[in-house]
Amino acid sequence: MATPDPATAPAFRLSLPDGDTAVPLVLDSPHSGTALPPGFETLATREQQLTAWDAFIPDLWRGAVEAGASLLEAEFPRIVIDPNRAADDIDPEMVDGAWPLAWGKLAPTRYSARGMGLIRKLILPGLPMYAGPLTPQEIHRRIDTLYTPYHCALADRLDALHARFGGVWHINAHSMKSQPNAMNIDLGQARPDMVLGDLDGTSAAADFTDLVERELRACGYSVARNQPYKGGDIVRRHGHPARGRHSLQIEINRALYMDEARFEPSPGFDALQRNLTGLARAIANDLRARTQPGQTR
Repeated sequence: MATPDPATAPAFRLSLPDGDTAVPLVLDSPHSGTALPPGFETLATREQQLTAWDAFIPDLWRGAVEAGASLLEAEFPRIVIDPNRAADDIDPEMVDGAWPLAWGKLAPTRYSARGMGLIRKLILPGLPMYAGPLTPQEIHRRIDTLYTPYHCALADRLDALHARFGGVWHINAHSMKSQPNAMNIDLGQARPDMVLGDLDGTSAAADFTDLVERELRACGYSVARNQPYKGGDIVRRHGHPARGRHSLQIEINRALYMDEARFEPSPGFDALQRNLTGLARAIANDLRARTQPGQTR
């Protein structure tokens, strides 16, 4: 997997289908970036950093573009700033000095409480990410140069397809460790192969989530809904079924496709990639049957 030059790389990569094959389906991978910005300093070793990486997720979903989907992927790591958190989900302890009131109030959530807010506090349980807090200016610089461009690119693509087709369907693509740690809400529980998060049925119409679950189960995968993951800030932002906007988070168990200790693809990678391409084609065929420019049912 090629790593872009962090000094010149954009915040994201957007892959678009050929115009004639396009369907109103967008996938985004907010945690798959690896390019650290210049001057980035952390206490975490490279191996520790990679535990937060959604390894190979864009590669697994690449076939969706040929099926007609758009694919957005972050080029920066979530350990720098997390696109799947609200911009104000900042632990006050991570801020060196006063947060300017002109930038709005901080609103830390349960993610920040676990060390996994917009600015990561812990890389692994008990292991700090930084030697100390960051200046407000540094945090805001990351928001301006990385976080905001990624979100604008996603919103622009979703809006363009919604305007063209009258509706848009969105998959927020992730991976999860096969074994949860103390920073995860499901510590001590067995994880399924796939977790579908639609905010308890509020971010996507049931027929979309049903289709995805049916296709995955047909491939032999165990599938859970909204447990342990219901969906993060990205799904919350973009999932409005009443407006023809459907967002679904998909978490894939890393044991299916990679050696988690070596951070390398495993023999299961190719089969999973084929199955995800098949899922994307099934969704695309369904959307072609239900949409045409200017209307949706």
